Amino acid sequence: MNDRDISILGVCRFSMLGRGDWKAYRNQPDDALQAIYARQALGLFARERLDARLDTFRHLTLRSLASQTDADFRLLVVSSDRMPAEYRARLEETCRGVDQVVLRFLPPIHVSDAIAQVAAEIGLHLPDTVQFRLDDDDCVARDYVRRLRRHAASLWRNAHFAVSFPSIFYCVTDGPTEGIYDWFSPFFSAGAAIRHSSRTIFDYGHYAIPTRLVAVTDPHFPNIVTHRGDNDTPRHAPEILRKRGMRPATRAEVERALERHFDYLTPEGIALCGFDRMLAGI
Repeated sequence: MNDRDISILGVCRFSMLGRGDWKAYRNQPDDALQAIYARQALGLFARERLDARLDTFRHLTLRSLASQTDADFRLLVVSSDRMPAEYRARLEETCRGVDQVVLRFLPPIHVSDAIAQVAAEIGLHLPDTVQFRLDDDDCVARDYVRRLRRHAASLWRNAHFAVSFPSIFYCVTDGPTEGIYDWFSPFFSAGAAIRHSSRTIFDYGHYAIPTRLVAVTDPHFPNIVTHRGDNDTPRHAPEILRKRGMRPATRAEVERALERHFDYLTPEGIALCGFDRMLAGI
């Protein structure tokens, strides 16, 4: 397989309503969904949350993908058709001008069905497409797509495979454990990728992926994950962070990563990660 013939599709959910791997939907029957959608919408579309997520999406997620050394990929941004008009317009404006973005506002739908539907619309054959996931408050290193394509080419004889970049700067941006943590976590969601003949990246719990598919991990560079109080994953106590193997990152490590892998970050992006406080010695 010539690596230039490999299609790559990233998927980012931006305040999407619908089934996926979110806790609110786990083990819920279909007849409970409308009530869940109504409850979820109250939180997803709160002004403070949307303002914060537009900031991280613009300055972290989208900027990281617009700055890739390999620009030959598509990014599906899935949002809700119930998004307030003001924020729908702001999201459209944020995505405008980034050639890779395919933005869709959809009624409540399972994220895997959304991926299949839009892939067909834009002419992607999913069994021959490498899919990766990225949340709207995280970002990848500038060589992410290039190295993902390299691994995919070497694994292509396998109809099903997965790739993870397990080195992470886990940035807790508020609360009692605020700080920058260096964390080695294979198949954490940020940047996790698969190729599969019939399933999508969201059909697996991300930590279960290497138990189901041929899998490769590449620790060559870190990705950045931010966490604040409105995330689906709750804040954890310091002892839980230590148990998971998170250790405080050093200023030298952050400076080196910014120079080598995240030189696209603006002052706004650096602040959203909490790097500004570390670099200022606060």
